[in-house]
Amino acid sequence: MGVIRIKIIPFGRIPQSILEIIKKALSSTFNLLVEILREERLPTDTFNRFRNQYRSDLLLKFLEKNFRGRVFGVTKEDLYTEGLNFVFGQAKLKGRVAILSIARLDPKFFHQPENERLFEERVEKEAIHEIGHMLGLTHCDTRGCVMNFSNTIGDVDKKTKFLCNSCKSQLGL
Repeated sequence: MGVIRIKIIPFGRIPQSILEIIKKALSSTFNLLVEILREERLPTDTFNRFRNQYRSDLLLKFLEKNFRGRVFGVTKEDLYTEGLNFVFGQAKLKGRVAILSIARLDPKFFHQPENERLFEERVEKEAIHEIGHMLGLTHCDTRGCVMNFSNTIGDVDKKTKFLCNSCKSQLGL
């Protein structure tokens, strides 16, 4: 696949430890050169005040319009796209933009006890998943593959952080 560069754009105050976990996961999984850029503000026109959520599809358009190269936005805000109650993230398939929300990946979102290790594992899985889409992978049915579709937090917890052999092969890894 060769070396690909990607920029992580934190929207709001994302803990540096989380950004570093994402950077390391993307670098080691896909052999990417990852750079973390400065914090940006979420565009207000992507916010739906009735839902108290941001539209992920509009955020992808914002990223495409305002940044060059491959970019990966990360936010603590809850996301949705038309037709879905929420999304953990979204990416342009074989595109250059992706977005991830860490909101629902935190056990505290579901009124569960703080569990930093579980939170970090979920972030790692979903970051890898979204960048997999950006690089051309679709959802995978292989049990445990990180490219499994996640409709619930339970689905995220069931999968591993690893690509199956078929997904690796598609990327030439």
